[in-house]
Amino acid sequence: MRHEIIFEFIKNGNFSKNSIDKVKKKLLLTDKQFLRLVFKILNSLLAKVSSNRNYIPLIRNCCNLIYILCTDFNLQEEEVEINKIRINKTKMAIVANANKLKNDDLRYCANKLEQIMLDKYLNTENLKKLVISLIDKKEDINIIKQFTNNYKGSLIASDLFNYVFFKAIDSLINNDCDIYYFIALLKLFYTPNIERDKYVRILNLSSDDQNEFANEIYFILYGMKKALKKEDIIKKYGIVEDLKPFNIKSSKENNDDILFTIDDDATVLRDDALSIKRDGNKYIVGIHIADVGKYLDPKSEIDIQALNNYKCLYLPNKGIRILPNNLEERLSLNEDNIRDIISLYVILNDSGNIEDYYLKENSELINKNLSYKQVDDIINYNLKSELDYKLRDLYYLSCAIGRGNNKDAYWVNKNKLKENYFTLTSKSERIVSEFMILYGYLLANIANDNKFPYVYRIQNKSYLNELAKDLNIDIDSSTQAMINSIYLPSKYSKTPGYHNGLNLNMYSHSTDALRRYPDTYNQYLLHKFYFKDKKFDFNQEDFDFLVDYFNQRNMELNLMRYEYIKSKKPN
Repeated sequence: MRHEIIFEFIKNGNFSKNSIDKVKKKLLLTDKQFLRLVFKILNSLLAKVSSNRNYIPLIRNCCNLIYILCTDFNLQEEEVEINKIRINKTKMAIVANANKLKNDDLRYCANKLEQIMLDKYLNTENLKKLVISLIDKKEDINIIKQFTNNYKGSLIASDLFNYVFFKAIDSLINNDCDIYYFIALLKLFYTPNIERDKYVRILNLSSDDQNEFANEIYFILYGMKKALKKEDIIKKYGIVEDLKPFNIKSSKENNDDILFTIDDDATVLRDDALSIKRDGNKYIVGIHIADVGKYLDPKSEIDIQALNNYKCLYLPNKGIRILPNNLEERLSLNEDNIRDIISLYVILNDSGNIEDYYLKENSELINKNLSYKQVDDIINYNLKSELDYKLRDLYYLSCAIGRGNNKDAYWVNKNKLKENYFTLTSKSERIVSEFMILYGYLLANIANDNKFPYVYRIQNKSYLNELAKDLNIDIDSSTQAMINSIYLPSKYSKTPGYHNGLNLNMYSHSTDALRRYPDTYNQYLLHKFYFKDKKFDFNQEDFDFLVDYFNQRNMELNLMRYEYIKSKKPN
């Protein structure tokens, strides 16, 4: 009977504190008993999942519930050790099934269990100091959330709420964009124990009734963290949905390279294509990117729309675009169409070493749109045509150019906090990843060598250990393990710098001009300063402002995505 009730609870997926307490009370279960039964159900599902993938959503729900229970329950020392063994054993079973079934949901589950920290020794005051320092740096909310989730029993949430509240009030008074960040943190730190009347009085004195951000803070103060509807969230972040159409002329084909794209089955926007030729014992690999910058002009109406929406977002039942549909269709690298592209040709030897490279503008026929699965099947099982052998050669070269950079660890840490956790698990994904990274790296080098303005992408080494040292905080082993696993987001920069995750001395976002505005803007700069075929007024002050805006807007839209997804879930 208990098993059936808990199974239905897991199937429902509503794991609020109240719902968990109701189930425990109904079944007369202690924390220890409840956790053990959830593990038992999870392991029974894992035993069947290889023959029935329909169990995967239930496995994901189980792992999310175990994460919540281990975070909220106060386990005794003996129970901590028992559950550590359970977690490790279960995680190994999930990883084995994830590899066998090549399933990203199962990888997410393994990662969810990996994030659980059962023995937390960092004292409350030290933890508050650390989190407040992260807030002052406006660190990514996922990192702050990771600390607060793992130490929910230790943190004095009301103290953190108080600190963030006054930051939010300053943002309201100064009318600055940090308000998005602080409102997200207020939702994270909200507790019914806050001094509501005090905060309401301060808010009344600091803003007028017409301020939408002030109104949202009122909702939070009264416990309504998801008061905004989905359409209100889109409006709050200033997204333009009715994009103005824009027409461009057709192009003429230049030469006879075989160009092909490799994307997910559901892809509708194709930014990039590849080609490869053999020349003796050398290879000429072409990396071809849709040339959006050729047709748009900075500060035009279409450009301002793209700048405002900033990047394509794929939300539940909704997509946010930066370009109107007719322009997307005309520029997307779709099969059997001639498309304008910016082509980087890289000359590689058999060992994958770069011997030379050059950049040019092209108009090319896109010969084939391939899916990841099609490419994997060709490489693994079905080498027949000329294109098949080109794909195999590209795979071997992608392995060679990526050797020694340890990018797999970078992808794991970067993506494990996302809703759809993934790693580079297939040969086709590795081909695309390595050559797009190579394009971003070499474009950064071209800009730097030719001394023209460009938007670079940098990622520093983790500063969290140094921050703890500066704050005189002793880090315990569990906290250290969490810190070691944290991914620090990359930033945009007007000067080249080291990208720690990719182990590159410089890097840029240059391959997604249909989906991300910084890539589009970099194409403007290429056309003006490298190809010298576009005229527009370049102003250093405007450029500096834009780079800062890119970082700010990226943070805002990440918050929007998080808020939009959470809005469909119960409080």
